[in-house]
Amino acid sequence: MRLPSHIRRMISIWLAALLILLSFAASAHSVTHLDDGAKTHCTLCFHQHQFNKILLTQPLVLNLAVQRFDVVEFVLPVFLSKHISVYRSRAPPVLL
Repeated sequence: MRLPSHIRRMISIWLAALLILLSFAASAHSVTHLDDGAKTHCTLCFHQHQFNKILLTQPLVLNLAVQRFDVVEFVLPVFLSKHISVYRSRAPPVLL
């Protein structure tokens, strides 16, 4: 059974907020080990190290190709550019 969309949205917002709070807590925790050196690392630091390998540490650079296109202009003959109604649409009238 699928949850309603507003419940899924609230869960995703709360999970995103929790991820942000946990990232701040992890960075604050890693600062506590700066003076002690590498001897006193705990298992939480190991997991943070594993998590930091997933995140980008360098700025993201996307090499996007610039799309080019040729502009083609041509004049349609009058009999081709005339509007022909094929079916009864619900659009506004042409002479408004």
